[in-house]
Amino acid sequence: MFTNILKASYLTILSLLLLSSCSPQNDTSNDLQIADVPIEIKVVVVTMFEIGADEGDKPGEFQLWKAGQKLDTCLPFAVSHHDICINAETGVMGIVTGMGTAKAATAIMALGLDPRFDLTHAYWLVAGIAGFDPADASLGSAAWATWLLDGDLAHQIDAREIPDSWSSGYFPLFTTDPILKNQTIDLNQVNRHGQSSNGEVYQLNPQLVDWAYTLTKDVELNDYPRMQTLRDKYVGYPNAQKLPFVLKGEHLAASTFWHGDLLNQWANDWTHYWTAGQGNFVSSGMEDTGSYQSMIYLDNIKKVDKKRFMVVRTGSNYSMPPADLSAIENLRLESGENGYAGMQSALESAYLVGSKVVNTIVANWGEYKTTMPYAVQSEINNVSQQRLTPSSEKSASISELASVTNDNNLLTAKQLAKALNLEEHVEGGYFRQTFKADHRPTITTDNGNRVTMTSIYYLLSAKSPIGHFHMNQSDIMHYFHMGDPITYYMLNADGSLQTTILGPDPSQGHQMQMMVEGGTWKASKISTSGKYGYGLIGEAVAPGFEYADMQLGKTANLIKQFPKYRTLIEELSR
Repeated sequence: MFTNILKASYLTILSLLLLSSCSPQNDTSNDLQIADVPIEIKVVVVTMFEIGADEGDKPGEFQLWKAGQKLDTCLPFAVSHHDICINAETGVMGIVTGMGTAKAATAIMALGLDPRFDLTHAYWLVAGIAGFDPADASLGSAAWATWLLDGDLAHQIDAREIPDSWSSGYFPLFTTDPILKNQTIDLNQVNRHGQSSNGEVYQLNPQLVDWAYTLTKDVELNDYPRMQTLRDKYVGYPNAQKLPFVLKGEHLAASTFWHGDLLNQWANDWTHYWTAGQGNFVSSGMEDTGSYQSMIYLDNIKKVDKKRFMVVRTGSNYSMPPADLSAIENLRLESGENGYAGMQSALESAYLVGSKVVNTIVANWGEYKTTMPYAVQSEINNVSQQRLTPSSEKSASISELASVTNDNNLLTAKQLAKALNLEEHVEGGYFRQTFKADHRPTITTDNGNRVTMTSIYYLLSAKSPIGHFHMNQSDIMHYFHMGDPITYYMLNADGSLQTTILGPDPSQGHQMQMMVEGGTWKASKISTSGKYGYGLIGEAVAPGFEYADMQLGKTANLIKQFPKYRTLIEELSR
C-alpha cells in the first residue's frame, strides 16, 4: 500500500509540474493537456537531435517527422530536452531526447510516466543517423537492429600501457583480458528481458524486426553525388560502394564518438562477443541502450510494451576511413564545414524507411493495437512509400513532402503490358519491337549486315523488377516514358561502375534520356513498392538489334572481370 501511495503522489506531482509549465503560445492545446482521459498514442517516433528550429531551416533528425507526419500540436515537456509534438488525428507522437545515453534514458522514462498519454499499446520507433561499417553498408543506407550493444560498460587500460600481445586495452567488466578471436558469451547469461546482467547487450523482438525489415527492404532511398565520390574511395568494400539500401544489422551505443580501423574492429569483436556470434555490427551511435533500458523498467509496471520497440539507424558517415586517409584526417574532414557526406541522405532515409512502418501501423491500428503485425492473419491495408523532394543538395532543406498513394485510375503493369502487347524478355522484364529500319539499305558490322536502327518498348515491373547484366554490340539510346524510376548499372571496360536513374523528375536527379555505348555491361532494377509498380522506357538501337549481338552476363565471369562489384553482380546477374 505504501508503494501505491508513493506512486500516486509522484504522478500527481508530475502532472502538476507538466501542466504548470504551459506557456501562452501553447493555449491552443490546453484541451489535450488537461483531458480527463489520457491521449491514446499509436506510435512514438524517437529522434535524438534537431540542428536549429523544428521547421524551416536545415533539418536534424526531428524536422522531417514533424512535417511529414503533421505533428502540429506541441505540448510542453519541461522534465525533458524538447517539447512533445503529436498528430491528434493519427495518434503519432514525435520526441527529441537529446544526445547521449543519459538524456535518452531519462526522456523515455519521463514520457512513460507522463499521465497525459496512454502508451500501453504504442509502438516505438527510434529513427536516427549513425556511423556505418563500410564492410556492411553504404552511406544513406538504413539498418534495422535486433541487438543493441553498450560500448561504455567495460574495463579500459590506456593503449600506451597495454601488453604487446593485447589487441586492445578495452575489455568486458569482471574480466582481465581483451576478447579473443571468435570468443563469445554464453547466451544463458542473457535474462528474460534479452539483457545481460549489467546492460552490455539487449535483444529486441526479432519477429517485429523481421516484419519491419520485410516491409521496408525495397524502399527507394535518396542518393547524392558527394556520396558517390566518397563511396568510390572504399575500394575492396563492395557494400560501401552500393547505392543506399535497407538491411538488418546491430547497433552499438557509446557516449564517446569513436572512429578508425582499430576501433571498427573492436566494435565488430564486441558485437560478436555479446551476441554469442548471432549479431553483426553495422551502426554506431550514442543513445539506444539507454532508451531500451527505460522501456524495460516501464514494461515492468505495465506502462509500455517493450516488445513493440524498434530501432532503425541510417548511415551519415563511415566508422573507419578510406585507405588513403588516416583516422584523424578523415575525422577532421567530416567535422569541417561540409560535414558528413551522407548526412542529408541519412536524415531522409530515416524518414522514408521509418514512415513506411509508422503509416502501416496507423492504417491497420484496428488489428495492430492488440495483435503484433507479424501475427495478423487477415489482409492489411498496404501503404505506399512517401517521397522527399530536396530543394538542393547543399541546402539540405525539403521543399516538398508528399504522400504517394495508390490511385485506382493508374494503369497496372498487367494492363499496360496487355495494351502494348508486350512479351517476356530473356534478360528480364517485358518488351516489344516497335520499329525496324528494313526499308533502307543495311550496313556492314563485325557480325554481318544489320539494319540501321531498331526500337522497342521495355518494361520492368514489381513482378519482374530486374533487367539482368547483358552486353549489346550496338549503341542504345534510352528514353523514359512513364511509371517509377529505373536505376541502371553500367560496368565499363576500364573497370568503373556508372549508375544512372531514368525517371520522370529531373529535379530529383532523374535522367529522361541515356546513351549506353556498345560493349558495355548493363543491368537495370526497379523498386517493388513504387507508386506505379512499373517503369516503361523506349530504346533505339543502332545498328539494329539482333540476338546474335547480345550476350547475357554469367555471374562467375563478371565477378572475375569486376571483383570489386561482386555483391552487385550477384544480385543482378544469372
